[in-house]
Amino acid sequence: MRVIRSLALLAAFALAMPPAVSDAVAGASVAAVQPAYAGMRQPPALFGTREIYSSDIAAFDKWTGMLKRFRLEQAAPPGACAAEAACAEWRQILDALDGLDLRAKLDLVNAAVNRHPYVTSQRNWGESNHWETPFEFLRKSGQCQDYAITKYLLLRAAGVPATQLRVLVLRDTELGLDHAVTVAYVEGEALLLDNQIGNVVAADSVHHYQPYYSINEAGWWLHVGPNARYASAADGAFR
Repeated sequence: MRVIRSLALLAAFALAMPPAVSDAVAGASVAAVQPAYAGMRQPPALFGTREIYSSDIAAFDKWTGMLKRFRLEQAAPPGACAAEAACAEWRQILDALDGLDLRAKLDLVNAAVNRHPYVTSQRNWGESNHWETPFEFLRKSGQCQDYAITKYLLLRAAGVPATQLRVLVLRDTELGLDHAVTVAYVEGEALLLDNQIGNVVAADSVHHYQPYYSINEAGWWLHVGPNARYASAADGAFR
């Protein structure tokens, strides 16, 4: 799938750090996002970039559309998917997460989701740019952004605040491909949950990633600086 090519234009509307969460976020799901950014310690910069924040995620239609579909799936009657394997797996993972500390939750979610085989969006949906809900992913598997989304929303459903989580869209300079991962902030450290890496690792241990942008339910961050990546028509597809 292709990243949003208009990041440079969107940056003109972005707000300077530190971020402040808006009252309502289009497509928010799982739980209400708490307006906690203003009082929290600034998270570490990802891959040496500077971050420009905006609470307006309306332009990210793949992300907001996925969140809306996921909200509808969650609102379905309890018996609607009771016998479905995807729903059973979702419940099993959440049950296993209950009572674990944050780092243990990250390890379990990363391992559980990474067990699913990589399947391209083109094969699953007949298009290169579909962003799957977790239930769609658990039914059909998916590609990199689908792993990242499923991990993000499993952790949100397990009670991890949105202030500690993002989906990060980036460029893998070793493969020459676009990619997406989940980022979790734990005790001042940025950790990556990545379908290309078996274990949860510190972001600063990976040196071949260049961020485009990161996003959660509350807003998005444009990454700027020498190690940031800027979308262009020449950039390829997500792995």
